Amino acid sequence: MSKKGSWTLLLVWAISLLSAVLFYSQRQISEFDPKGTLLHQSTSVTFDASLISLLKDYDLPAGSIVHVGTQEKCYCDTLTDSHQTQLINKLSQLGYSGLRLDIEDVPELASILPSVPTLIVVDTQYNLRYLGPYATGYGCFTGKNLVDEISGYASSSSYINAVVKTEADGCFCSPHR
Repeated sequence: MSKKGSWTLLLVWAISLLSAVLFYSQRQISEFDPKGTLLHQSTSVTFDASLISLLKDYDLPAGSIVHVGTQEKCYCDTLTDSHQTQLINKLSQLGYSGLRLDIEDVPELASILPSVPTLIVVDTQYNLRYLGPYATGYGCFTGKNLVDEISGYASSSSYINAVVKTEADGCFCSPHR
């Protein structure tokens, strides 16, 4: 085979491989709250208090960085490990600690949360600080990493209301079958 033919074959192979990866990655991107369920619920004036009450029923300690996933460990769930570590490192000196809840163990969350993985941040006074995804974009690592923003919400000395992020496209799994 000629040198030109080898390069052409290599180029065709590379384009085919790249096309397959892009096609697969586009299939992984979904909306965090596709039906607006969480958005609608979060507009209630009692939403924050109701969610905190629910979490307290499951012995959630104050100052929690809660990762909500599934027992099945969906693919997208595995992509948040670095974000979890970053958040815990940034917020541990402020009294926060990380824990995991599987949505199957807290069935009431399934009616609230449209997708997993989901992050819930509850401060040391039991105020809901953040509810939503860790990041946006394919695999939660090609888009926008929200760790710095979330850290800012959680460490702010003033508290008005929780930040509930519902508009995000990324790698999310539906807890509803």
